[in-house]
Amino acid sequence: MIDHFNAYAIPVSDLEKCIEFYRDKVGLKLKGKEDDMAYFVFDNQDRPGVALIKMESVVNLISESQVRPREDTVHRTYFAVFLDDVDKEYEELKSRGVHFVKPPVTHPWGQRIAYFEDPEGNLWEISTFFKK
Repeated sequence: MIDHFNAYAIPVSDLEKCIEFYRDKVGLKLKGKEDDMAYFVFDNQDRPGVALIKMESVVNLISESQVRPREDTVHRTYFAVFLDDVDKEYEELKSRGVHFVKPPVTHPWGQRIAYFEDPEGNLWEISTFFKK
């Protein structure tokens, strides 16, 4: 039975550029690096982490027909993380050059959410729930 995530794997075309983004702009800790992949962790936990894997390696692991490396992606999924203060994190990431596709907005259900993208267009949600 599947009972936990080990890592969130993101296929990337430019590994070095994405390493720089996740390490220097987002602030994740680089835990390991090889020629075709890098593994990051959050400050307060080792698992699950974020694995960046070169697109060619993902194609070799799975298949070109499933990975479709030459197609632009349509975002149907994104990564969501919860924070104590979404506005503070938004300002901090923005000051480091992170491109936000949507600034923080408070929704009727009490969640304040902002969205940013990495250098290859992968989307991330940062959010805070407000107590009612």
